[in-house]
Order: sequence, then C-alpha cells, then structure tokens
Amino acid sequence: MPTKSDADRRLHHNLTAASAKLRETGAPDLAEAVDQVLAPGGWHALRRLENAATAAPNFSIPMRTADRDTAKRLSEKAGESLTAIVEKRLTDFVAGTFDPRVARATRNSGAAQATSNLNMRPNPDLVQQVRSRVDELNASGRSPKLSAAGVARAAIEEHYQLGQYKPAAKTK
Repeated sequence: MPTKSDADRRLHHNLTAASAKLRETGAPDLAEAVDQVLAPGGWHALRRLENAATAAPNFSIPMRTADRDTAKRLSEKAGESLTAIVEKRLTDFVAGTFDPRVARATRNSGAAQATSNLNMRPNPDLVQQVRSRVDELNASGRSPKLSAAGVARAAIEEHYQLGQYKPAAKTK
C-alpha cells in the first residue's frame, strides 16, 4: 500500500514534470506558477488566498484592555465563543430586543484607562444589518450615538458584567 510520503513524492514529481512540459509548450508563465508552488513554503500563498476567500472580515471592538482580557479569560474558562455571544446580541439588537448601554465620552474625567481592540469575525451580513440599524437610530436623534462596535462591546460587557454593566459596589 502506498504511503503518504510516496504520494507526496509522486505529486512533487508530477508537478515538476508539468512545469517542464509547460515550458516546452510555450507557457513559461504557467510553468513559473507551478515552480512557485513547488518552492519551499510556496503553498502558503495558496493557503492565504483560500483563507481570505472564506473568512469573514475582521471586526475590531475597542474596549478597556482589562475588560477585554477578562472577557477572553471568562469565555475560555466557560468554553464559550465570544463571537457567538456577540452574534446573539447583535441579532437581538437588529430585532429591537437589545438596547445597549453606551456611555457619553467624558473628557478630563481622571486617569485614562488603557484600551485595546478585541478582534473577531462575526457574520458580515449580520454586521451590515447592525450598521444599518445604528444608522437609523442615530439619524432619528438617538443620544449618545451608537456604533456597530459599541453594540458589540455592550454585548460582551453585559454578558460578563463588565464596563457599564458591572454591578455597583455595595456600600456598608
């Protein structure tokens, strides 16, 4: 029975022969393409192209670094997907059943807190629906203004009781 390495060697041999045949028949550009794939690491270009075609675009959510790190830790501990949590609440937002809390920006309000982006790849059609809904609400005079990233941040903060959803400290 042929082994995987035998099949790999046969594939390499056939691609090398194909490159030579393409050069003989007057197709040096096609031969060069085969040679690029045969070069060390050459298949990475094909993999990048494949991944780019199938992956949803990156969606950056700016949030406090401490909250981002806490959300990542808690989601991993609970075996939850942050993307699934966000997509659920974005769907609720589009349906009108989630009204995210959004703080007004305050200037000179004390020490600045470090912020970072939480990057994910939610369904691009859903993100577009959220953006359309945000535009409608902002155009109707909603204050403070919303953004799709702000809605996503509120979804995470609500789920893990962070940021504006953090319970107030009880005084004794």
